[in-house]
Formats: sequence, C-alpha cells, structure tokens
Amino acid sequence: MSDRMTNRTSRHPTHDSTGEIAQQRFRELVESVGVKRYAQSLGVTTRQINRILSGAQPNPVERIIHCLESAEPEVGDRVLDSICQEMGGHFVRHEGLDDAVVNAVKECAEAIAAISDGEVTDDDAREVREAISALTGIIIARRNEKKKQRLSCRNASASSNNDSPIRRGNHPPVDRINRGSS
Repeated sequence: MSDRMTNRTSRHPTHDSTGEIAQQRFRELVESVGVKRYAQSLGVTTRQINRILSGAQPNPVERIIHCLESAEPEVGDRVLDSICQEMGGHFVRHEGLDDAVVNAVKECAEAIAAISDGEVTDDDAREVREAISALTGIIIARRNEKKKQRLSCRNASASSNNDSPIRRGNHPPVDRINRGSS
C-alpha cells in the first residue's frame, strides 16, 4: 500500500461512514430535482443514476471526497474553495481557536497588503476572501469552544447533583419563622 493510501486511511478511519454520508448526499441531490432531470443535467442516463443510487456504480460525491483526501491539504482546500465559490460561498476549515486566530491575523495582513495599492485584482479578491474565511473560522472555533464549555459545565453539574445527599423531593426540614403575633 502506498504512503498516500496509508495517510488517507489513517486520517479518516471511518471510511464506511464517509461512504454512507456521501451516498445520502448524492441521494439528496437527485431527489431535489428528480432522477430524470438530474440525469439530463449531468448528461447521463437515468439507469446510470439509479445504478449509482443502488451502489452498483461509484458515487461521484464519494469520489470528490477521495480526490480531495488524496491531495495535499492546502491543494484540496483550494479546490474545495473554488467549488464553494462556484456555488456562491467559500470554504472555511474548522480549526482550534488558537490556530484560527493566528491564521486570521496572517490572512488579514495579506489582504490589507494586497489592496493597499488601490487596485483590486483577482488575486487581491482571493486574499480578501481568504481573510474573511479565516475570520469566520475564528467565530466557528469560538462557538465550538463555548459549546464544549457548556457541555462540560452541564456534565459537571449533573454529576455533582447526583453525588449530593439532597435529591429532588428529599429536601431537609426547613425552619419556618412565624412573623405574625409574638
């Protein structure tokens, strides 16, 4: 087995789940417009689409994933970003907060330098998109960290409540002070 194949396998140990997800995503694509219309737009027969749906032919979504996994991460990211741009968006890699901040600072500095001459070329526009993606990555990483913190707080709270001698419905007696007449 080649190093490339070993790296791909070790990066994605749940190969079966990737195939299942890719199959589901392809099914969603087809169902969104119907088999006949989808086949026509791809220039293939409805039989070929049905064979892909049944698993008898390779799934194009899974092939795209494998193509991206087989390349160097930076190259795969660029290809994926260009696909996202074709669809009106941009690709943002999920990173840890520290990595995202460092990347955002670098990308913003490059974007500022690129547009500082007053002219905006296609390369300059790419730099700005990358800076926006990096800033979006910070937001996503921060949200993920907040979610993890909330979950760990809930789990800690739940475990401390379970260890408490006072349980719901089992409250200790409360001294009541009669404030009426003395």
